[in-house]
Amino acid sequence: MTQVPEENTLPGREFAAAMVNFHEATGKLLGLSASERKCMDTLSVLGPVSAGVIAERTGLTTGAVTGLVDRLEKAGYARRTRDPGDRRKVLVELIPNARVDALLTAVFVPFGQDMAGLTGRYSAKEWAAIADWVERVTEILRSNTRRIGEPGFADTIES
Repeated sequence: MTQVPEENTLPGREFAAAMVNFHEATGKLLGLSASERKCMDTLSVLGPVSAGVIAERTGLTTGAVTGLVDRLEKAGYARRTRDPGDRRKVLVELIPNARVDALLTAVFVPFGQDMAGLTGRYSAKEWAAIADWVERVTEILRSNTRRIGEPGFADTIES
């Protein structure tokens, strides 16, 4: 296996750690983990969806998503409902919550302003390259999350 020089991976590692820590701190405000909070974000973007769609979007297994949705329901942030188009299907949707909205506004409005200021420092060509990198890293993260989430993955690792 070819080793990647640390100087090529360190910025990405630090970026990933900062992102996880930011979302962990945000989730903590709501009594949630980073994964549970990001699931809420997925639901806010997509609207009511099946657990399978959440699994595809997050890279988590459907079993992990079931537990995650159970915790969101218990916390009062989401609920399972019947799909109006096919009563056999179950959808997961957010429950409107003014406190959550206020907390997330207090967190993400300043964050969004900071990000807009940063984005403005780059030319359209530079921003296109950055956006391409982010999209590709996102897909790499999703595919690797699926890979390591496969049943028996840990059993294949030699000590």
